[in-house]
Amino acid sequence: MSDAPKPKFDPVKLEQLSVAQDYPMEPDEFNLLFQENAYCEMAHVNGRGYPVVTPMFYVIKNDHIMMSSIKEYRHKVGHLMKNPKITVSIHNDGTNVRHQKAILVMGQAKIHDDDALMREIHWMIIDKYFFEITTDEDRAAVFEAVHTPLRCIIEVVPEKILTWDLGKMLEAHDEGVWYGESQKLVSKHMDKKYL
Repeated sequence: MSDAPKPKFDPVKLEQLSVAQDYPMEPDEFNLLFQENAYCEMAHVNGRGYPVVTPMFYVIKNDHIMMSSIKEYRHKVGHLMKNPKITVSIHNDGTNVRHQKAILVMGQAKIHDDDALMREIHWMIIDKYFFEITTDEDRAAVFEAVHTPLRCIIEVVPEKILTWDLGKMLEAHDEGVWYGESQKLVSKHMDKKYL
């Protein structure tokens, strides 16, 4: 149970808050969410000028977001080569307003196809997302599937980082980074075998 005060719903204040300045995340919570979250959404602009948002696996290297994609068969890489502006959102799934925290990184995308870097990032991705694969034989099979000739790494070079902690917005901050709460929203509508 939270010891935080009861949330304050002030319509004037809520309209006029500055996300970047008025309710940033605490540094330790930022580090936990940034380093350890399971997913992010990456946005780029396509050739017709539309913003395109894609869910991506990611890892952090030298404080930069690193993602793996495929040249030619994934439009995002070609679009980023023409227009490298990129935005990435990393957020938890806190459904209680006290627990909703997010990071927005705006910057430039660098596309890498250096084999040594790709190997390093692909192993980091496998260690993070394929942790149930434990035998050397199975890990080698996953690596072979992930580290293919048309792969490349998308590195996000940050220009601006914004964070927000919605609990602070309501003067009801709870310490921590919360996961798994969205299940509460859907559990009453879903058959238990899917949960």
